[in-house]
Parts: sequence; C-alpha cells; structure tokens
Amino acid sequence: MLQQASLWLYMEDISVGYALPHMPNTVSVGDIMTGRPGEALPSELEDFISAAEDGVMFVSFGSFIDLSAHLVVRKFCDAFVDRKNRLRVVWKTQHANPCAAGDDVDQRVKFMSALPPNDLLADPRIRIFISHGGVNGIMESVYHAKPLVIFPIISDQFLNAAAAESKGFAIRMDIGDFTPDSLLSNVETLLTDPTYRRNAHLASAILRDRRDTAAQRVSALIDHVIKYGDRHLRTGAFELNTAQFFMFDVFAFLSAAAAVALLVAVLACCCVYRTCRRRCCKQKKSKTS
Repeated sequence: MLQQASLWLYMEDISVGYALPHMPNTVSVGDIMTGRPGEALPSELEDFISAAEDGVMFVSFGSFIDLSAHLVVRKFCDAFVDRKNRLRVVWKTQHANPCAAGDDVDQRVKFMSALPPNDLLADPRIRIFISHGGVNGIMESVYHAKPLVIFPIISDQFLNAAAAESKGFAIRMDIGDFTPDSLLSNVETLLTDPTYRRNAHLASAILRDRRDTAAQRVSALIDHVIKYGDRHLRTGAFELNTAQFFMFDVFAFLSAAAAVALLVAVLACCCVYRTCRRRCCKQKKSKTS
C-alpha cells in the first residue's frame, strides 16, 4: 500500500521545521491547522485573563497526554504559584485542580478541561505557550507569534522541539529533569529577550506568506494526478528490490575492491621486505668472507 500511494501529504511546514528534500508526489500541509482568526473567549475565561496585569501563560500538553497524576506536576504547580512568576496561568487538564488547593492557586491558575487553543493563542494577552511539542500546537503558536517552552515527551515531539529551538522561537526542556526555578528562568528569558519574540514574528510571517492554502495545493495536485496519472511523479526507488534499494550490491563491490587493494598492498610490502632482507643477508656474507 505504501509503494502504491499516489500522493503523500505531510503535516509539516518550513516555518517550524527543518528544510527537507521532497519528491514530486509529496506536499506539506502543516499550515492546514492555521489561518483561523481568534474568536471571543468564554466569559469565565475572559474574566480570568482580564484580571492579569502582566499577561497570561497558556499550558497544554495535548489531548492524549495528561500530567495531572504525574510526579512532575508538583514542579509545575510550584513554578506557577511562585512569587517570581508574574504571569497568570491557564492550564488545560482533565483534573479540576492537580495542585494543592490554596488561595494562590485559585487566584493565579485557571484549570479547564476544554479550551479553544486557537482563540487563546490569538489573544494578545497570552504571552507564552508551554507545550509538549505536538505539531498542531506549534503551528498554531507560531501562526499567532507566541514563543514556546516545549517539554517533548514521545514520538516526533523531540524532533519538533529541536527544530523550534533551532529556529529561535522556543526553549526546549527535559520533562524528567527540570526544577521550578529553571522553568521560571526560561519563562523570564522568553519575556525579556526580544530575540525570541522577533523570531516568532518572523516564523509567523513565513507561515502566513502563501499564495494558496493547503487545501488548494492538495486539490491542485489531486486534479493533476486524475488528469495525467502518477507515473511521472513517483520515484523509481519503488521498483528496486531490497538489496538494490539499500545498495547492498554497491557496498559489497566496494568492500571487495577495498579488500583486494589491501591484499595487494600487503603482498607488495612483503615482497619489498623479502627483497631487502635478502640483499642485507648477501652483504653480510660478503663482508664475513
């Protein structure tokens, strides 16, 4: 099935990832997750954000990852209620309150099980996004020019986090090895260092600067395949067997050639050595006689 696929649609984009070579039958559609303007927030969330003097930090680890029952949640709680943290926090979690109850938590952290991430990130009062590094979250954050703190956990999140950090609009942290102070230090860096904000706006501009949408690109390529077929778009690698694809025959030939060359060199050295030894022996005999 993989070899017979006519088109490949990749959830990636040059604005947030590495520059990679592509075959003619592939198209990047990562920007299909973006482009929607922010809508009005629910009244409960609007009241909480409006009370923030220095802005808000949005925290979400996706739909399938919930750290509420994990030991590291204590570190996040300590960081968010720390007096050095001047931002309020909106935290998407399935638990009503994974932190210990208290006035500081109730006033500074808002826990909600369902949030509109695009609407939140579009709000100018959201200053920073703390994420697990899923491609959808990074795309939405970059579209709205929000710097990130990324804690990759599984799968492609490590590559996404490394690419975002290399682009200069995110800081990558280890979910298993961090402290509340280190988290707050990185948050303060994102807030005070203009480089991260500038790189986020640059990536956002690159992402928005498109002549057509992802749906239009996909539609055009599908129409092209319907009209002309896919033979001229497909790589010839699918017609090779496993040995040819991985060039085992080429490596075998090069290895054999290297072995022959090494053998010839060893034999030549042996011949030279024997010749020199014979001459030395003859000279010694002539002198003793």
